[in-house]
Amino acid sequence: MASTSSHQVRFSAMMLLQYFTRGAWFVTLGTYLGKGLEQPGSYIGFSYSLFGVAAIITPFFVGLIADQFFSTQRLLGGLNIVAGLIMIALSRVTDPSAFVWVLFCYCIVYTPTESLSNSIVFHHLPRKLFPFVRLFGTLGWVLAGLSVNLVLGRFVPGVETTAVPLLLSAGASILLGFYNFTLPATPPQKRDAKVSFKEIIGGSAFGLLRDRNFIVFLAAALLIGIPIQMYFAFFNMFLNDIGVANVASKMSLGQISEAVFMIFVPFLIMRIGFKWMMALGLAFWAIRYFLFAYITVDATALILFSILIHGACYDFFNVTGSMYVDLKAGVKMRAAAQGLFMLVFLGLGKFFGSNLAGLISTRYATADSYQWDGIFTTTGYITVGVTLFFILCFHDKTKTDLSE
Repeated sequence: MASTSSHQVRFSAMMLLQYFTRGAWFVTLGTYLGKGLEQPGSYIGFSYSLFGVAAIITPFFVGLIADQFFSTQRLLGGLNIVAGLIMIALSRVTDPSAFVWVLFCYCIVYTPTESLSNSIVFHHLPRKLFPFVRLFGTLGWVLAGLSVNLVLGRFVPGVETTAVPLLLSAGASILLGFYNFTLPATPPQKRDAKVSFKEIIGGSAFGLLRDRNFIVFLAAALLIGIPIQMYFAFFNMFLNDIGVANVASKMSLGQISEAVFMIFVPFLIMRIGFKWMMALGLAFWAIRYFLFAYITVDATALILFSILIHGACYDFFNVTGSMYVDLKAGVKMRAAAQGLFMLVFLGLGKFFGSNLAGLISTRYATADSYQWDGIFTTTGYITVGVTLFFILCFHDKTKTDLSE
């Protein structure tokens, strides 16, 4: 029990730093590119899609390396330190062409760390504790948003339009890297096994694709990338555009709600099962976008409510999805299976979602801004379609077991 409690504390600290690192720059990047570097919506969408391209290329194979060759905590440490150094370089780049290449290098190195951080927690702790550990990742994201506006904003006017959040992320990433080396040893699960070509290219986790319901789940994870990327790439810019103050801090309320909803995830899964938990997450995304369409600068209550349901949107699908993948995969291909999920959700989903979000925003662009109501209602209808697809096609009867 003492060991479990100690591990839970240490992994909670890891998650806090892991998501502080991304929360410091990910939300404000769209505003920095649009207002600071004066780039169009299509460029913003493409920049966010690089995260997806990296997720297609790297985390799955890095997951296999963790399963086969290297200790996960050491792999995480090295990746996070290198990512921090690249982010420092990115903060100094202002040429649009060079910026996307350096950003892509960062994404290649950083992207695998999220699936590996999930994998190391699942290795040492029971599934039922994962939401409580992951909650600290949410708190890290909140802390990052508050740090940008309430701390850095006191010294740097218009901080969200500058590269300062990138430097904040870099410092956190390097600190996280050194901390990763102190985590409990997580050796490869199959160090002595003969490695086949099939395993090197990910054949072990691809075996899950024989399950029709798993394919439906991955398809929904891919398609929900459209509303998710629209939110992260453009909602910060939208609120700044209509004159809302301290946007990064206000958006961090979404992560606070994420922390609250996270507490209820294991109980709700046991009550209603994986299918309806994930369906609720998709449905909340649809509701959210129709609310966005009616937001004005004076609609404070509507702004806050639409941000506060972020927890239901994110936790009910993404966190529940990670737990579903772990249950389906088993111990021996845990890291590779999480990598496969991240490949689709953070890879293909981000790539197609970001580029489609950019195209939708360009479709509704005006001379000096965007027709935001058109952008949000279009995205809302797309999300309704994804929700109905999942409800009608996903019929997994796998026993809900969070004990391992």
